[in-house]
Amino acid sequence: MDDVDRRAFIGAMPIFAETLDDEALDHLAAESSLAFFPRGSFLMSEGEFGKAMFAVVSGSVAVTLADPDGRAHEVAIVEPQSIVGEIALVTGQRRSATVVANSDVVAVAIPKYALEEMFAKSPGLVDRLGDMLAGRQAGLRRVEAEAAEERGMAARLRRFFSRSRR
Repeated sequence: MDDVDRRAFIGAMPIFAETLDDEALDHLAAESSLAFFPRGSFLMSEGEFGKAMFAVVSGSVAVTLADPDGRAHEVAIVEPQSIVGEIALVTGQRRSATVVANSDVVAVAIPKYALEEMFAKSPGLVDRLGDMLAGRQAGLRRVEAEAAEERGMAARLRRFFSRSRR
């Protein structure tokens, strides 16, 4: 894990490479750290406040959303060269999903304060993360709507079958 060059990895990610200059990339890499998550461990849990986002170097993670009954619904699988955990950092809201390592995962942890510094230097990064955020929030809303529809159908079936037994 120690052999990962944070600067090279961050600099190769289009969201950063296309929006930050070399000085900003150097600074972001210097403020970031490597993190290791064994298979099955939590990178973040729904409801927590966000302190960092993660750029996945190796492995994959599952993003899940809990419905009101506590059942987890998979929203996405995040693979290397992708970011997870940015929604809470950008919005200031609590984490909207739980993220669990599907395999052993190495990631670059980008702290909130470092990301905020980059926002001040690069409006383009704000725009790109805003676009990403809009897409991910739409996905979360879609999963929430599907779960609500399933609950509604189950309730209708229970009512129907409880009447038919009378």
